[in-house]
Amino acid sequence: MGEHTERDERTFGSASLLGLLRRWYHVPLLVVAMAFMFWVRVQSYDDFVFADGAVRLRAVDSWYHWRTTMYTVNNWPYTMPYDPWTAFPTGTYVGQFGTLFDQLLATVALLVGLGDPSKQTVFAVVLLAIPALAALIALPTYAIGRRLGGRPGGLVAVALLALFPGLFLTRTTSGMLQHHVAEVLFMSLAILATMVALRVAERERPTYDRVIEREYERLARPAGYSVLAGLAIALYIWVWPPGVVLIGILGLFFLIELSVVTAGGKPPTISRSWGRWRWGRPGCSRSRPWRSRQSTPPTPVCYSRCWRSPSRAAVSS
Repeated sequence: MGEHTERDERTFGSASLLGLLRRWYHVPLLVVAMAFMFWVRVQSYDDFVFADGAVRLRAVDSWYHWRTTMYTVNNWPYTMPYDPWTAFPTGTYVGQFGTLFDQLLATVALLVGLGDPSKQTVFAVVLLAIPALAALIALPTYAIGRRLGGRPGGLVAVALLALFPGLFLTRTTSGMLQHHVAEVLFMSLAILATMVALRVAERERPTYDRVIEREYERLARPAGYSVLAGLAIALYIWVWPPGVVLIGILGLFFLIELSVVTAGGKPPTISRSWGRWRWGRPGCSRSRPWRSRQSTPPTPVCYSRCWRSPSRAAVSS
């Protein structure tokens, strides 16, 4: 009797352990992949740290981001939308510089420096932040791959991301202070949020009939996920303003999808209602007018527009 009980306990323990491994085996693999990505990219760290405290970076754009990051450190939370040192003597608007990417780096530097970081502290933060952001890209990559090919598909996608050479690797190493790493990260998050919102809309079917019948509880979930997807796309455009082309790509998708749905005799209101919720946020977040390169310097109001854009987007959504 005792032998049977002990054998059953061992069998139950083995089954529980196997079940735990099947459920969570991807987590340690993801951690290893992210650690490997970070380790590879910090190998050049010592090449940019010197005893004299001088700042040395790679590529031209890195210096633009360094200047806008230092400005935000000294004037947080405001960024520098106008660069007086470029196109001298008139200056020019910074465009893709001084965006959310520089604001995030400045915020981390302020936290590490307890509110008053030195130039060396800011420099050390930006050298390590680029590889860290590159490693974080593995998370949305896995989530997208899992939705398309299960957990094995997600892990294969992360493995390819970690092992492939090329521009993604060279632009995400220490010393390369450029927006490309944040562009890839936030674009991946935007695509993932779009996929989730579409899946929820397909499952909940938020048609106009539910609005007429006041079935608001059936509309809350797809509307909420749609707003989150719009926020993710707005953040991506905030990091990389030319990324507004993503809205055009999604618009083409909705045009084709609505045509196919209508031709099949189904109500096309599912994707249309989701698209309206999603497009309201990024459209408002980029409401700042275009300006020429020879514009006069901005007024103090212009310096706070980048910070106020997410608030206006949230209210509009």
